[in-house]
Order: sequence, then C-alpha cells, then structure tokens
Amino acid sequence: MSSNKFFPNKPVPPEKFVGRKSELYTIFDQVNNRGHVAIHGASGMGKSSLLDYIKYPHFWDDKGLNFSEALIVYHNCEGSFTPNSFWQEILQELRNEAEGDTDLQSKIDDVLKLETIEIRDIRRILKQIGKRNKFLLLLLDDYNGILRTPEYYSKDYQKSREVQTFLSGLRNLAVHSTESQYFSTVVAAFQKVDELGPEIPRGGSPWYNHYLYVDLKPFSREDINNYFFNSDSHFFISIPENIQKEKVLEITSGYPILLQQAGYIFSKLDRVIDINTFKAELKNQTEQIFKDIWRELTTDEQKLLQLIVIDNFKGEVNGKRYSHDGIDQVFEENKYKLTTLEQKGVISQSPDQDKYNFSSSLMQDLVLQKLAESIWDPKKGKILFDSFGTKINYEQSMIEELLGIIPFN
Repeated sequence: MSSNKFFPNKPVPPEKFVGRKSELYTIFDQVNNRGHVAIHGASGMGKSSLLDYIKYPHFWDDKGLNFSEALIVYHNCEGSFTPNSFWQEILQELRNEAEGDTDLQSKIDDVLKLETIEIRDIRRILKQIGKRNKFLLLLLDDYNGILRTPEYYSKDYQKSREVQTFLSGLRNLAVHSTESQYFSTVVAAFQKVDELGPEIPRGGSPWYNHYLYVDLKPFSREDINNYFFNSDSHFFISIPENIQKEKVLEITSGYPILLQQAGYIFSKLDRVIDINTFKAELKNQTEQIFKDIWRELTTDEQKLLQLIVIDNFKGEVNGKRYSHDGIDQVFEENKYKLTTLEQKGVISQSPDQDKYNFSSSLMQDLVLQKLAESIWDPKKGKILFDSFGTKINYEQSMIEELLGIIPFN
C-alpha cells in the first residue's frame, strides 16, 4: 500500500479534503455575505487544511458561488509583526492574485511605495476591487501569531497600543467603511480571538465583535468511520488483524493529525507490530503536537488536567500516593474551564459517570510527565508540588492545598 496517500506532516491537499461540512457551510455563508469568521481549534485539528480548502475552486462551485469574483490572499501570521509589514505582505500577495489586471497592479504598486501604509490606503484598493465586481477574501492562518496572549503585553505598553490600533483599524475596515462590502476575512487561531490579544482599554470598543466563531473539534465517531475506516475512502486505515480498532482510537481519538499519522504508520509497515509498538511509534512522531497543545493551554487548564490525572489514578501517581478527596468539588467549581477543555478536544466527560477522560491516551501520558516534572525537586530529593508559587511536600495532602488555590479567577 502506498504511504503517500496520507499527509501526516503537512496540510491535506484540497482535492483530498474530507469532512467539516457544517463548518464549511457556515464559513461560506459568511463569505457570501462578506462576513467574517474566526476559526479556533487545537494544534493538529486541521485549521490550515481547512483554509487551503477554502481557496479550492471546487469548494466554491459546490456552494454555487462564483470563484472568479474573489481575490483570495492567504497569509501565515507566525513570525515578527508590525502593521506596516503585514499590509506590505498582503498587498504583495494581492498583486500576484491580480495577475492580468495591470491597472489594479499599478494602484497596488503606488501603495507599496508609501513609507507607511494606512487603513485609508487599503480602503482605496478595496474600492478599486469593488469597481471590478470582485472582493478581497483574506485568509489569516496562525492568527495568534499577531494577537499573542494578554500576558505577552503586560510589560510592553507600546506593543499593546500598536496591536490594539491595528486590530481596531481592521475592524473599521470590516464593519464601518463603505468598502466593507468588498472585504471578507477568515482567521484561524488555537483559541477564541476574544481570549487573545492586548487588553481592551477602559471605554474601548471590542475589536473582535464582527467575527462569527467556528469551533474546530476532533472528528466524530461517525466521521472517523466514514473517512478513515471505510474501505472506499481515500484515507482508509488498514489495521493489522492483531490490533483492535478501539485500541487505536483510544490513542488517536478524532484528532485529524493523529489519524493521518496512524494511517501513515500502518501503510508503511514491513513487519508485524503490536498496539504498544504502534503507540510508541505514534508518540515519537507526534510528541511536538502534544507539547504545542499543552503550551497553548492556560495555566488554569493545565492544572485541571493534572487534577484529572490524580483523580483517574485514584491518587496513585508516578509511584506516589496523594489524597484525592475534594477533587470533585474543584471540578464542580470549574465547570466552564472543563467545558472549554472538552470543546478543544482534550478531554471528554463520561455520560454514565461524572468523570473526565483524556480524548487521547498520548495526551494523558504528557500530563503525567508534566505532573512529575512539577513535583520533583532534585536538589532536595523530595516530591514537591509547585502551584502558583506554593511548594507542597508529597506527604501533605496535595488536594487540600490546591483547594485553597482553585477555583481560579
């Protein structure tokens, strides 16, 4: 079986894209009405693949939309950022998209020659696009690269003001200007955009109110069966007879990137392996993904995941015993944060019992590792729990100390 039918380390090509029908319907309804969408989902959830598919002509034809009306510019927002460099890169790409329209390219060149590009300059370009019965569709991947987390700006007022001004200008362009009828955006980030970016100053207007949120979750069991365990599907995963499908799904869950990696691993097998060997291979290939997911979580969310580990192992963690009385109270007081973790596809709640489980056993392994790192102090040779600056000896009741810290503000 050819191994290149799977795409474990890059976005899925648009012609091979599967699923996300509801999300795509929402996105194209917004684009058709020159609206604005903010996609959020964890690393490995397929955000880049989705944006690539939006550029695909078949997607437009399938929805009855005119692909030729759109000038589509894709931009990855990772790396250094200034408003001026952002618009320069956007306009350079727009110029490429306008190939064959020398008049529009000339007007773009005039703006590119400016020392500083202002929002009014972008409005002039949008007006020219509108005169041609077209519109600009801006696809911004890794938008969190521009927004950053609120903590990032805590000691840099100048940067906070710069980004706040940029975001307010973008909102003005999208909502308040006459040229907004020629402009639509789809952005993708690992968190909701209203949870990112600089803090809005008192009396300031939220810069994110024009976005419709689309939550990108792991594939449902129905989608998994249709797209990965259907022998007629392109991404059919052929599992060796000695390995149970359910055991594989305990490891991959519905994470698109894990399913792609699993298919790739099985497709290139030249020997018989068992489930443990498969898990070790998958862990080796996807370790960075889980580290990224962990890094993208808030400190509060990370702490709750550690408590879930303690609870699920009934206090027996890494060879040490911890009291787990009272954890249910912590969970009850942090329902919203736990629901957010469910929406991110990190955990799920058992319907028949009030317990939380990790969607992927590999994520649980990482949390176990992080817990061990946080409570081991090699200098003192003791097990300690470092929580918000408080170190707790393992002989103490960890949860009693945590109850003084959680719920979080």
